[in-house]
Amino acid sequence: MYSNGFSLVGVLYPVFFVVVFALAVTLGVLLIRTLLWVIRALSAYTRERELRLDLLLAGDDPAAPPTPGGSAGPVV
Repeated sequence: MYSNGFSLVGVLYPVFFVVVFALAVTLGVLLIRTLLWVIRALSAYTRERELRLDLLLAGDDPAAPPTPGGSAGPVV
């Protein structure tokens, strides 16, 4: 016999898809935020390395070990 009344599957099926869609959107947002954070962190790290290299080449790097005699090298 066919029943035209309340169906639990008829209610749970759309609710399931709404929950899956909300979960997919949440995971997508978290992935995008994580990617943006990683890109920002890598840019800062790369910029710091560039500045350290520039300071090292200029002889003004405070992290560089001191040279004997107090000069960065021979003056030509």
